[in-house]
Amino acid sequence: MITNATGIPYVQSSASLQVPPPYHFPGVTVNAFVWEASMARVQAYCDTFFNLGSIEERGFVYKAVPLWPYATLLFLDYPVMLSSNPHQDTGSTPYSDRGIISQTEVFVALPVMRVGAGPSKLVTHSELEWALPFIAVGNPMSAVCGREMLGLGKLLAEITTGEGKFPDGFQGTVKLPGWSEQRTGVMQEVLPLLTVQTAPVLPTFRGSDASRSIATLLQSREAGWAMDNMASMANLVDAASLGLLPTSLRTVGLKQYRDAFDPERAVYQALVTCRSQYSNVRDFRFYDEDDVDIEFNDIGSFHDILSVFLETGGSPSLTTIKAKPVGGYRFMTDIDYDQMRVTHQFAIDGPDGELMIPAKSDLVARWFRPWLGFFKREPGL
Repeated sequence: MITNATGIPYVQSSASLQVPPPYHFPGVTVNAFVWEASMARVQAYCDTFFNLGSIEERGFVYKAVPLWPYATLLFLDYPVMLSSNPHQDTGSTPYSDRGIISQTEVFVALPVMRVGAGPSKLVTHSELEWALPFIAVGNPMSAVCGREMLGLGKLLAEITTGEGKFPDGFQGTVKLPGWSEQRTGVMQEVLPLLTVQTAPVLPTFRGSDASRSIATLLQSREAGWAMDNMASMANLVDAASLGLLPTSLRTVGLKQYRDAFDPERAVYQALVTCRSQYSNVRDFRFYDEDDVDIEFNDIGSFHDILSVFLETGGSPSLTTIKAKPVGGYRFMTDIDYDQMRVTHQFAIDGPDGELMIPAKSDLVARWFRPWLGFFKREPGL
């Protein structure tokens, strides 16, 4: 199958697992938990994966957001995943006849800010985005497609979710292939990474005293009415979750391919973003954060993952690390993934130092490019 496009057509096999956005996921159940994260660790992650090269070459820098020093852990259960836009005719895309899949997804989201300047500092730019240092899915197609199409480093994992030991509570576990020790000769095996256990959602007579929970802010009659009618209020989830999760979440990831002849070098590196739009939000309920137990296993190859958003030691400690949440909640929603774009493509040099791929950035709008020669002249001209 060859899609219609300008320029060189894209050749697509019907057996391929790569399906580009837009995606539509109705009836998604979201369980989210928030705790404080180290801004120094978040900044180190940005410097390693986003701030490549020099700021003069990039024209921007990614920074941690000190006004929101939190990490958000999300469990998402997708009953139906569609590979076409629901607002278009079902025959308008070449992927609409692929059928549907379902899956569970788990990721940690960190807010980051891209701050930059255009030519001669005339165009400034700043945008809040969400970095995903850890994301795992239970469906192989989603893992492949997320990596190849969205630039997200999705890991294939064993994920289980359910009600837990209490009715109307939540329990989730994640197991990943890994190494119990980081040394030569250790066989890879499937190891437990994460366990989450909660009491029932509020209000409930089980668990801790909820008088100090952030959920008490919503005990007024007006707030209760708003929660019950959230489906008709487009952006209320922002206020209801106290900003813990926006209705429009734009992720950013480093999409890269390594050189087969030199695995330490890249032949393509670009920052790719994609918007996930939450709509028809309903059944929003809080957990008492004192009744939420979150445990990560800091063992072997998991250490590098956890050190981004948890206070770990200098080396794998073979112990359990508990994250103390400041908030926990769940809701149902419809999610649309769209507006995928490359925001910056890094320059790639060849083996002899020649420029193979020039840098490109979205910090300079198309309408502004003809003026570059007027505002920014070459030296000596």
